[in-house]
Amino acid sequence: MILRTGNAVGVVLLVWGVAGISSCAPGLDLSNRAIREFISDSARRYVEFLASDELQGRNTPSPGLLRAAEYLAAAFQRWGLQPIGGSYWHYYELVRRDVDRDSLLLRIRQTSAIWEARIPEHAVPHPATAAGRYFQTPVVLIGPGVPDSAAVAQVAQELRGAVVLFVRAASGSREQDTAEREHTASQPLLMAFGRLLRQYGVVGMLLVNYPERQRKLRPQRYPWPALNPAFSRHKPPLQLLTESPEVPVIYSVGSDVLEALFGAEEVFQRRIRAADSLGRTLIEPLPGVSVDIAVAFREVERIRVPNVVGMLSGRTRPQEYVLIGAHYDHVGVMVTPGSPDSIHNGADDNASGTAGLMLIARAFSRIRPGPERTVVFVAFSGEEKGLLGSRAFVRRPPLPLDSCLVMLNMDMIGRNHPDSLSVGVRGEWLLRLIEQENRRLPTPFLIGREAEEFFGRSDHASFAARGVPTAFFFTGLHEDYHKPSDHADKVNPDKVARVALLVARVAWRIAQQGRGGEPSKEHAERP
Repeated sequence: MILRTGNAVGVVLLVWGVAGISSCAPGLDLSNRAIREFISDSARRYVEFLASDELQGRNTPSPGLLRAAEYLAAAFQRWGLQPIGGSYWHYYELVRRDVDRDSLLLRIRQTSAIWEARIPEHAVPHPATAAGRYFQTPVVLIGPGVPDSAAVAQVAQELRGAVVLFVRAASGSREQDTAEREHTASQPLLMAFGRLLRQYGVVGMLLVNYPERQRKLRPQRYPWPALNPAFSRHKPPLQLLTESPEVPVIYSVGSDVLEALFGAEEVFQRRIRAADSLGRTLIEPLPGVSVDIAVAFREVERIRVPNVVGMLSGRTRPQEYVLIGAHYDHVGVMVTPGSPDSIHNGADDNASGTAGLMLIARAFSRIRPGPERTVVFVAFSGEEKGLLGSRAFVRRPPLPLDSCLVMLNMDMIGRNHPDSLSVGVRGEWLLRLIEQENRRLPTPFLIGREAEEFFGRSDHASFAARGVPTAFFFTGLHEDYHKPSDHADKVNPDKVARVALLVARVAWRIAQQGRGGEPSKEHAERP
């Protein structure tokens, strides 16, 4: 029977009921003392502070983000979590760069003919482009849409040292529909594909939209200040400071470049439309064609930004760890047409997940004795800017990444039907464990897999890309997503506490048993 009163007493009674149906071996289940910490009033307080106007939407970077980081670090310290490397703040560096106009080059060679693009009329550097300079590279056509990774692996030899002409999916295709539902022009999908191509040795990408009938294809414009004096006050995007490029050199191109590559744009159009009509994605070299491509930058600004990290050391296997994460940033202040409010408070996205992280950290700190394996709590910044904080974490982890048993991520866990929950999982054993622990709740969630559509869009994806088993807990989009109307009073704090409790139970089981659900030797030997 559900007891959902919305007050602290009701939630305490609800979570106390969990202990009554527990069937785990001693030490594998959360203690009653820990379970009593999952109180909706605490979840409400955390969300209300993080989503208050005072923090101005927690943009990365901003004073509001730093205030949120201080709040989280103080809580971790108060609850007895240990810092890593002497600090609760895991810093990483972001850089803001403008293109060096004199460096830009896109030249196409066909036997003895050479054609050079005018920039930015014919081609525009993509906002996420890497720097690089490459000459007489072969060209491989890929599209329409992103092929599966197995198909890419089959042509690994042709991709090394090549420039890829990538054709986006047609408007109205499943890929395009998914991108529109996600409120993003498939940018995460594109960047993930760019990183994959870079791993196969691709040095450049030419991006072109699907050829619509009777429409001239044009490069996507981006306001690089160096390319247009009118944008001199525009700030280019923040990017991770990296020693080596994660993606290739990327240009957006249009009809003029296609004419130079294929002799006539109609040749390109016929090839792409024929493949699309058959439901195919082409991956084929363009014989007799090579490309010179180059981009260089000048640095405009460099800034340090913190993730917030705390841990509980394991008693018997401290070198192995479970990581629980949520991003604490949002998109800050911006004018929204039709809205008098400009502060995007981000209550559900993702003060709710951060509140869940805090509930679990506080609960675990009450457990005596502590976990057998280490439990690490990470509040990531920069998620809204392209998973910057989690990407920085996995690139230079404060603890060895190959010792991470699992990453459990909460992002938007406080809206929609009280009993609905969606998960995205990498690791079948992990899905089975989540389902098992969900059944043991007094009121189990109705678990769906819609989160798989959004899997590449939150911080767990950075860990999954490195082979770490991951789970993404998500309660769905809503009409206030990325709008100033995402306020704290619309978040269901009882639901936040319930999702956090489920995540806590899964995390504790893994911290005690290890990966895969098999009891560790320590548990097997206990009576």
